[in-house]
Formats: sequence, C-alpha cells, structure tokens
Amino acid sequence: MKFATRIPIFMYLTDYREESLEDVIRKLEPSLFERVTGLTIDDFDLLLRVGVFNRAQMNDAILKFRRYEDASLAYTGVNRHAAETRIGLMDSTVPIEALLG
Repeated sequence: MKFATRIPIFMYLTDYREESLEDVIRKLEPSLFERVTGLTIDDFDLLLRVGVFNRAQMNDAILKFRRYEDASLAYTGVNRHAAETRIGLMDSTVPIEALLG
C-alpha cells in the first residue's frame, strides 16, 4: 500500500521519464526510491515476484499519470518532454506520442 501511494511522488521527482520505472528504480535512482517509498530494492523485487502489482494495470496507471503530469506542466508553460522520443512505463517504454492518446 505504501508503494502505491508513494510511487507518483517518486515518478515526479525523478528526471528519467524516458526509462521504464523498473529500470529507474533498480539501476538509476535506487536511493531516491528508498527515501521516497521506504522500500528497498529487495522489497520491491519481492512485491513483484509475489504478484502484488499487475504489470498491465501499472503500465496503464503510469501512462495516465504521465498524461496528467504533462498536461499540468504544459498549462504552466513547461515542456519536460521536448527532447524525448519515448516515455517510460512500468516495464517498458512507448513512443512519446502515446501521451497524446
């Protein structure tokens, strides 16, 4: 439960929007992940192994979050995706055009 409520904060704080969330958590910003969520990488891996998170639902939720985040930032005149061609989901990436969906 703690992970589900803190993951949007983690996604907002990281600058690695073009990478899958799993890669950001495991490889790029594991210390930020632990500070924000209170979970270690081992905890995260255990939650994935036991099936706590449905990957398809997580990918959908992350895409929706990215759309909301992008729209909110665009409203203020900020374009965080100007140089990006892909956007990261839970375990994959999609073309940036998916945000327009």
